[in-house]
This record gives sequence, structure tokens and C-alpha cells, in this order.
Amino acid sequence: GFPVVLVTVDRNIMTAAAFSFYSFKPPSVMVGIMPQQLTFELISARKEFGINIPRADQVEAVGICGSISGRDADKYARAGLTPLKGLTIDSFLIAECPVNLECRVVHEVDFEGTHHWFIGEILTAHVEEDYARDDALMFWARELRAVGEVIIRNDE
Repeated sequence: GFPVVLVTVDRNIMTAAAFSFYSFKPPSVMVGIMPQQLTFELISARKEFGINIPRADQVEAVGICGSISGRDADKYARAGLTPLKGLTIDSFLIAECPVNLECRVVHEVDFEGTHHWFIGEILTAHVEEDYARDDALMFWARELRAVGEVIIRNDE
């Protein structure tokens, strides 16, 4: 499975399951975003993004951020989340998430397919002391899961 992350850029939030760690040296991540998304436009323009890893018990906020467009609403307000100014990027992070990664775009991968991939070098990482990887929300086989349990199943 993949950790579900909340991608932030400027003051917008997008729920993403197309996310992976890319490299340890330099520390980098990659996130796949569909070109029609507001987040795609913002990352393309600003060349930066935040990766915010929610806990499994934040599934409701994750759902809200994944179901409305930042063109139509302030997702921070709608999901009850607090914008946190990045230290090394101009975009906001999410105060309630136990892990926040501030990233600068170093490479873009654009080949035929639904998603365009942005590779971001991690400039600054914030991790709560008591955070355990088992706290993460995972996406696998069209299901949102905590480690060991299915939380939401998306049947088509």
C-alpha cells in the first residue's frame, strides 16, 4: 500500500495516494498529480510543495480535502485544519499532521498517462516525537486502510 498524503501548495490542499519516497540521497519524494487539478497548476508555477502525512484517525479531513476543489472552497476551513507557514518554502503546511515535508521541485516526469510526476527534494522535515509509521493512513486496492484494518472501501 501507499501512504495517503495531503499535498499543500500555496494555501491549497489535495489528497493524494500517488506518492512514494524516491531517494535517500538527496532525500526526495515523488507525487503524481493529474494536470486538470488546481494543485498541478500551483506546483508548476511555484516549483514547491508540502507533503503532510495524516494519521489514520484524520480520515474525515482527508475525505473532505479529496472531495472538493480548492477553486471553490478554502479546504483548511472546510476540513477544520490549521495552515502552518513553511520554514523553507512559501507554501503552507498542515499543523494537525504529525509529519510535514517541505519540498522543492527538482524534476518533473511527464509521459503519457493520467498523472504527471513531480520529484521534490526534502528541504525541511517536521516529525512529531511520538509519531509511529503504523499511525499512517494507507491506500491499497481502492481502500483506505489503517495498518491492519480497512476503513473505507471505494466500490465503483
